[in-house]
Amino acid sequence: MYEVIDYKSDPRAYVYVKMLEALNEAKLSLEMLKRGMLTNASAKAFMAVKAIVSALVVKNLDKVLQSKPEKEKEWYERVGYSAPTTGLIGISYDLEKLGYDVQLAVKTALLLHSFSYNGFDPNFVNYRDRREVERDIVTVIQFIKSSKKYFEDIWDEKLEKELKELEQ
Repeated sequence: MYEVIDYKSDPRAYVYVKMLEALNEAKLSLEMLKRGMLTNASAKAFMAVKAIVSALVVKNLDKVLQSKPEKEKEWYERVGYSAPTTGLIGISYDLEKLGYDVQLAVKTALLLHSFSYNGFDPNFVNYRDRREVERDIVTVIQFIKSSKKYFEDIWDEKLEKELKELEQ
């Protein structure tokens, strides 16, 4: 049975679990990419970015909410903390204001998310060939690898082990 971690009652644990999720999703993405499972690899890369963005929101929720009108504060507290797909671009702008360079990773992850559902259908995606998708997956994975700097306060041996496995 899985334990649900409430971001309000234990934000540090929530951030930790999300970072662990990001590293594991990134490892799965690379494994699927090696096996030629391009749409699955794209989906996992997207999930990894989404997990990191969620962790950053919860870690900085007070700062994010400072200048927000009441309606946006309620949205962040109700669903925004989880980095929902439909809010990722706006969230990336809010995180950028706090000094987090996540916009490229978020926008790339959203392209990969679309690809994971639609493949190479030219009516729905912007990719022309496999190389472009692979390059974007690698770009997102590089972002995941470099995100340790945002989480030094929670980083431990377990996260370091996961990061080392991802780097191999």
